[in-house]
Formats: sequence, structure tokens, C-alpha cells
Amino acid sequence: MGVAAERIDLLHLGAAEMARGIREGRWTSQELVEAHIERIVETNPSLNAIAVPLFEEARKAAKEADLQAGEKGAELGPLHGVPVTIKESLDVAGTSSTWGLPHRQGRLAPADDPSVARLKQAGAIIIGKSNIMQLLMGCESVNPVFGRVCNPWRPEERSSGGSSGGEAAIIAAGGSPLGLGTDVGGSIRTPSLFCGIHGLKPTPGRVPSGKPEGIVHLVPEAAMMASTGPMARWVEDLILAMEVLSTPESLVRSPVRAARSASMQGLRIGFYTTDGILAPAAALQRAVKEAADALASCGAIVKPFELPEPEYALHQFYSLMSAAGAAGIERSLNGDEMSAQLVGVHRSFGLTKGKKAVVSGILRLLGQTIAGRHIIPYLGLKTEDERRELVRKREAYRDKFFQEMERQQVDVLIAPPFLTPSVQHDQSIPMSYEGSYALLYNYLGMPAGVVCTTRVRPNETGVRSRSGDKSVQAACKVDDNSAGLPVGVQVAAPPWREDLVLAVMACLEEQFKQSEEYPVGKAMG
Repeated sequence: MGVAAERIDLLHLGAAEMARGIREGRWTSQELVEAHIERIVETNPSLNAIAVPLFEEARKAAKEADLQAGEKGAELGPLHGVPVTIKESLDVAGTSSTWGLPHRQGRLAPADDPSVARLKQAGAIIIGKSNIMQLLMGCESVNPVFGRVCNPWRPEERSSGGSSGGEAAIIAAGGSPLGLGTDVGGSIRTPSLFCGIHGLKPTPGRVPSGKPEGIVHLVPEAAMMASTGPMARWVEDLILAMEVLSTPESLVRSPVRAARSASMQGLRIGFYTTDGILAPAAALQRAVKEAADALASCGAIVKPFELPEPEYALHQFYSLMSAAGAAGIERSLNGDEMSAQLVGVHRSFGLTKGKKAVVSGILRLLGQTIAGRHIIPYLGLKTEDERRELVRKREAYRDKFFQEMERQQVDVLIAPPFLTPSVQHDQSIPMSYEGSYALLYNYLGMPAGVVCTTRVRPNETGVRSRSGDKSVQAACKVDDNSAGLPVGVQVAAPPWREDLVLAVMACLEEQFKQSEEYPVGKAMG
């Protein structure tokens, strides 16, 4: 086998298999790290996925890892010598975490984020930090510091998703087997869907993460909905990463790996294909139905699930996310320029109550129902009393939702992850609606993952009902010419039940990975 072929084989491995191979002497950390550095150098000119290369540091760490692996009786961590990548907004000691803000360049982190430290303690080697959406506020990844991330499936046309878009793109392209992202409204799950990989948003608090100084555009009540979690091409790697990343006390209380005796037999799974506000693309609805059938064939009890008041969760989520108002964004920006995606967010967050009433009324009269009814009325600055009331409403809705899961006798939910497949560059600006598909589970504090299972078929494009609503028109434009793009399903379970989410994701991966339409790994060429 030639050197080029050997490198390609190494790139297709998962992180867990890489770690096993290092322990067994089948390959070295230096071989793995060099292969992935070469792949990043090949692909980054078209993807712009890696914002901060850490190649020389990684080469040095890989050499030390191989020396340690060669020592008799050496204790090696579960990710010993494995190359990984990290979202740019997470602190890595000695590097900047700009969040896409020019004024933060050169401000070097004195220490690793707790999640990064746990990966390093497990033996992982960081080969780079991945590009992001400015302030992590959007379903694309573009910022004035590092520019735009492109989707490895169609770099010239489609977005990698946001805000962990660089992470998803480089994993899908084979430049990294495993990475860390963050998620407060779909920022792990949306890029995973767009790029055709798998990703997990854990229960908030499961994975420790630091609070960045100077980033104040979210109020604490909204930031509590955020999670740090893993992204990979193999579910096995998500499980291993979660065992490494989770706090020890959470693992004692709630393991993330399903018991060996566990199976789909008798597991009660509910599914839905639409939130009742704006239906997702036909391919995403099909993916959910196919997943439901596959799980039923594995012995699960699968049934339709009726969402309780999905529009209420959507409205309240937007209320919390915008509670710092436009001034919060301005304080974080500190005079820096905004990406086009952030300009619209800033403008809408700054609407006063009087202006919101006028703007939303005009939009409804013009037939712009999505923005006029479901978004604009709930945005803007909130007082402390209003924020406390929003938290109270959230807790009440959480109780109602979990009671509804029990009433409908459901342990796990499967659903679309997003409204469409990967959007065209800048197409998220007119679409303005991500729907309750991803953000619902941030609002509820539930663990949720995306497992990609199939691709858009030619007969599934151009079939969405046309409308005068600009959000619908924008979604139609995304659907058009989307044949071949990856799609999949979202899996969610009650708080601290990552074991159920990952078990269902693993089952779906096994059921679909032999299909010709299975997208994972196909962007590597």
C-alpha cells in the first residue's frame, strides 16, 4: 500500500479506533497527526474551516505521546495521541478566543477551558481551532476576523452551518476525527446536519465550561441554556468523548454509555415531522419517518408524538435570547464591525415595545406571519423582573413537557433537526426562522443529538408549498437544487439521559451506514 493510500485509511478512522491503534502499536500519534495536518492544508483553502492552526505544537505533542506509548507499563489516556480540533470561542491556553471580534485578537488565553483541559488530560492533541459565527449568533459561520466557512459538500454555494460551522466542516472533510462545539440554539446540531456528521448537545452542566470575559450579549438566564459537546463521524466517538468530558459526579449519577444489556427492545420512542408552525423540507420529514421505521424494526415501541404548545416554547426562547437587547451586542462588539448576519439580529434586538407592536402589526398585514407573529413580538431588552418571569415560565413549561412525555408514554423523541438542508451562503438572513426544531431542546435543557442518515433526493426539491411569507420563500430557495445534500434526524431525551440519546443514535447509525445514501464520510472524497 502506498503512502497516499495509508494516509487516506488513517483519515477514515474514528477517534476511538485511533486510540486503540496507538495502544496496540498499529500506528503512531505522529502518523495520525501528520496525516490530519496534511488534510487540513489540502482542504482549508476551499473551506476556511480552521481559523487557528496549531500544527507545530501538535507535532511536538505527538512525538512526546509516542515516547510515552513506548514506555513499558505506561498509563495512557482514552484519547492518547489522538488529533482533535476545538471551536475558536473555547479557550486554548496561549491562543486567542476572538468570537469573531477583531478587538479580541492577540488576547491570549492564560488557561484552557475546562472542557479543553479534560480532552488534554485524556491524551488528545489539539491540531487547530475552528472557525465560527460572530458572537455565535446564527446558523451560518462568518465573521470579520476569519471570514466565511464553506460546506465541504458544495463549498462555492452552501454554508457549513453555525455557529460551530468550522468544526463540522473540517470533521466532514477528514481533517479531524473529533471536535468540540457549543450549542445554545442548535450550534452543534445544525452544522452537523449541514455537513453530514454526528453531534451531541449535552444536558447543560454535564460538561464543564468557562465563562468568557467581555462576552455579554446573553443574559445569564439565556446562557444557562448553553452546552459544550462533541462532534464526530462515528457515534462511538461521541460516547467516548462524553465519558471524557462529563463531570465525574454526573457520570456516577447518570452514565453516558448505555448498559451492555440495553437495546431498543421496548424503548418507547415518539416522533414528529413538523412543529406545526413551519414544516421542514420533504427530505427531513422522510428521514424522520425512515428512522422511526428502523427503530421499530429493532424492537422499539414507536408512535407519533404531539408537541405541547410548540409556539409557546419558540416565543419564550426568543424572549430569553434577546433579553440583553441591542446594547448587549454592542457591549460585546466594543466598536467592532458586524457581519451581515449579525446586523439584522442587532436591529431586531433593539426594537422598543412600541416599535415591536407597529412592526409586527405591519408584517402580519403584509402576510409575513412567521416574523410578524412568532419572532418580532418577543425580541428586545427585558427588565430583571421580566427575566425572572421568563425563568418561571420556562420551568413551568419544562414540567408540562415532561408530564406530556409521560402521558404519551414516550422515553425518547426523534424529530427534524432544522427547517432545511444546508442553506446557501447568506440565505439565513432572509429566512430568519430556525424553528423550534433545535432550540426547543435548549429551552427544555434536554440532551439532543443529530445523526445524519440519508441525503436529499431529486424528487424532494421544489415541493414545498409556495407562500408570500418571505421566510417561507427563503426556505423554498434553500430546498431548490438541494438534491444530494446530507440530512438526518434529531434525537432527544430527558435531562441527564445522554445514554438514551446515544443508544438511539448508535442504532440509527448501524441501520443506515450501509445505504448508498448514507452521507457520513462521503465529503472526504
